Amino acid sequence: MPLFYVARQSQKETKEGVKLYHLVLKKVGKVVDTQSMATEIAEKSSLTEGDVHNVVRNLMSVMRSHLLNSQSVRLDGLGTFTMKASSKGKGVATAEEVNPNQVTALKCLFTPEYKRPAAIGTTRALLQGVEFQKWDENLSAGVTDDVEDDEENPDEEDGGQSGAPL
Repeated sequence: MPLFYVARQSQKETKEGVKLYHLVLKKVGKVVDTQSMATEIAEKSSLTEGDVHNVVRNLMSVMRSHLLNSQSVRLDGLGTFTMKASSKGKGVATAEEVNPNQVTALKCLFTPEYKRPAAIGTTRALLQGVEFQKWDENLSAGVTDDVEDDEENPDEEDGGQSGAPL
């Protein structure tokens, strides 16, 4: 299935006074939860659903522990998770004044793993073979649209999408 997109007009005007349109990804269907993933993984392996669910829960617990101890977590074939603190609008005059009260947002960032096939160049494992298709309301007949399209700001350089660029 392709990544569906819609056009969203920017709220900001360019220097010429024009509000440009940007591509924003459309989410369709229900969010895939841990149990659904465990079921699919169990079907592809010799593990039971319970075994897979247990591994996923423990993975999250162990990852959280490492991330909150100032470490990055790299999962081979998947990517790297790391913590990032933002202190937007709360800068201070000297290095000595820097303190945790300045943090305005704490995020866990994910960067898909790089794969470097010999003759192909640099790609990202999770992003190989991605296809885009403009969302057409006529296509929605058989699709449950329980999740709205991304509400991120299309004015941002990445077209309103967070995470690593393609």
